[in-house]
Amino acid sequence: MKHHLLLLGTLLLATASASANGDPVAVRSALTLSPTPVAMHVPEVQLADEYVTFTPRDRYMEVCVRYLLHNRSNRTFEKLPYGFPIDYFGSGPAKWDLLDDYSESQQEVGWRDGYIRNVCFILGDRQLPWQCSRDSVIVPAKKRLADDLCELIKPDSADGYSQHIIDSLHKVNGEETFHYEKAISRRWYYTYLEIPAQSYVVLEVRYTVECVFTKGLYEENDNLLHYRNYYYGHLLFRYDFTPAAYWGDGHADHFTVLFDASDIKWSRVQGDDEASFNGLPMKAKNKLWRYETRNFDLAAAKPFEVGYFPAQPLHQSLDRLLNHRIPASAYTIEVSGADSKYPAANLSDLDPATTTVLKPGKNDSICITIRFKKPTALEGMLLLNGYTKNAETYRNNARIDSLMVFGDYNRIFRSEKETISQQEKNMLLAGERDYIIKYTYFRPLPTKYTGVSPTFFDWQSLVDNAMIVNLSDEPWTDNCYTEIRIVITAAVKGLKYQDLCLSEILLIGK
Repeated sequence: MKHHLLLLGTLLLATASASANGDPVAVRSALTLSPTPVAMHVPEVQLADEYVTFTPRDRYMEVCVRYLLHNRSNRTFEKLPYGFPIDYFGSGPAKWDLLDDYSESQQEVGWRDGYIRNVCFILGDRQLPWQCSRDSVIVPAKKRLADDLCELIKPDSADGYSQHIIDSLHKVNGEETFHYEKAISRRWYYTYLEIPAQSYVVLEVRYTVECVFTKGLYEENDNLLHYRNYYYGHLLFRYDFTPAAYWGDGHADHFTVLFDASDIKWSRVQGDDEASFNGLPMKAKNKLWRYETRNFDLAAAKPFEVGYFPAQPLHQSLDRLLNHRIPASAYTIEVSGADSKYPAANLSDLDPATTTVLKPGKNDSICITIRFKKPTALEGMLLLNGYTKNAETYRNNARIDSLMVFGDYNRIFRSEKETISQQEKNMLLAGERDYIIKYTYFRPLPTKYTGVSPTFFDWQSLVDNAMIVNLSDEPWTDNCYTEIRIVITAAVKGLKYQDLCLSEILLIGK
């Protein structure tokens, strides 16, 4: 059975092209290629029609494949094994690994269950049960001489380099002598089909697969928050049509591919405001790209590839954020011009249907002061702006238009390669080593995104459209705050009332 895999070199080129000015990138997702589902070779069953729809959904691609199959023989196929393999770099649980020495970029390797979602096989009007196989390594990891050394030293034997040469290089260069190619592993999602003799059946396969997502290393790797005015990164999706050649004569009598980007807003990074395609001559109409032909040779099909830069932010990871939320018991909140009917406690009650009304205090300034009971490391802060009980109360009341955030903190730079215990940290802070620096100061922290009016008022929508403040400059620093002050500088008037409302502040810890 023939399977086409995305070569590592192709992925490297794709990630390199998405990195600005040679900055290191983080490549989220270890997936190599999403193939069309595969069956054993069944020459009796012709693929009369194949209709494939690709729909971007956040960082995922929703795939829907609909086949019209014609069993032209007198044989009934019972329990015909059928499924699709998912191939990925590495083995074992997902982790971050070095992508290449030159750019210091990182790539996710290994398996996450979140790679594949919503798997569904439907035959006629019947949904089929399916199973997922265990991992199997189909291409083992390889160790070879590093490319830069190969350019400098000629092979000394017909087989390449003798062990003597390799040992000599290793004495000088250590492990940098070698380049390690990652293993490729596979999982199968499969079911069984029944196709009666001399009959037509409609088979539909649906699943959602994670795209390869490339972003600046220090913006993406393990960040809890997606800061929306950052470069969101490049999404890359690849799909292999060739396994469907196992049906009939290897051709689809009628073949259609649709890429539906109706819900996508394009980033300004993409000059022509469109996705880029390879493999099929897609034609655009509005935000729909389509290719249609007859007698399509599936075995000769090139891998289909689409790359795009979404302008809208990805969904915030709601469960991760709430699990890293600093509890209200760890700090106090004070507001200027307190209103007993809408108290400051509503800002930390995890109820977006309650609100706090902000009023001027001394010097006619409107401010919120958060004091921590002990120094607390923070990544960011989310503000659910306005009265977020529902759409009507949101429109009727005033909300924040702009603000300034001030924070005092102890900023600790730590070695990336060393694990530092509290005792060691205390020694380092006392000045016994110079790669950790501690200093305290008070400065303004600009907001990363001022927020937009939410369309819906559920938790996910409110968090996705919240105002975001970045409280951690770099991933290798801990900013331990003791106090944060928010100063409101402008407001948007409500349709009926001029009460300035803020419904929730989520403080996100490290």
